[in-house]
Amino acid sequence: MGEVKSLFGADDAELSQLLSQAKQDLARNAAPTTTQAPTDRVALTVPFRLATSDRPLLQLDPQTGTARIDPTARHTPLDTNAQPVDPTVRRKSPSELAREKDQTAGKRWFGMAAPVLTPELKNNLRVLQLRNVLDPKRFYKKDGALKKMPKYFEMGTVVEGPTEFYSGRMTRKERKSNLVDELLADKGARDYFKRKVGEIHAHNESGGKNWYRARMGGGKGKGGNGKGGSGKGGDRGGKHGDRGGNKRPRK
Repeated sequence: MGEVKSLFGADDAELSQLLSQAKQDLARNAAPTTTQAPTDRVALTVPFRLATSDRPLLQLDPQTGTARIDPTARHTPLDTNAQPVDPTVRRKSPSELAREKDQTAGKRWFGMAAPVLTPELKNNLRVLQLRNVLDPKRFYKKDGALKKMPKYFEMGTVVEGPTEFYSGRMTRKERKSNLVDELLADKGARDYFKRKVGEIHAHNESGGKNWYRARMGGGKGKGGNGKGGSGKGGDRGGKHGDRGGNKRPRK
């Protein structure tokens, strides 16, 4: 014991007191860390909470530190502007998809739809197909495809540019709702159409019965009054009137 006292400068009682004091210091230093550990763990879990919207469905319980579902927001719609889901929506069959695909010209033609053929639209399209005969001073390339009615087409209005001369534009009075009305409002076009129609009728009736009567002076009845016939031959017509009228009776 003398050696121990000489080395450490204290006896057993003092050593025991020092050891107990060191244990107390260690326990005092370790106490704050043990009490702060749960607080740090809760602080780390708070940022990982689900942030859904202005009214979150999850709420953090401050006592237990756990998240639970908010009962008030359970039946609240997330978006009040959302369109309701139609319960009758179903997947379309291949025949329905093919029918819808046939209603447009396809993506290459930018989804051009088949228009509803009204009488007014048919007349406008027919005028465009016969544009070669509308103006004798303009010539267009012949297109055999225009003889039949197309399935997909669109019609628009050509707008004159600001650099075009004023005489090349149509006045507000000349503009109509469709092409047929514009043609009928033009007196020069009406006179031209009337003359061409008369020429076509005259060409189609040439060589017929009415044309021959007008050529020979006209006649009424079965044989007509021949040019110079009034006898038996006169009943046959004007062509044999001269020969029939000059015949002499046999003896």
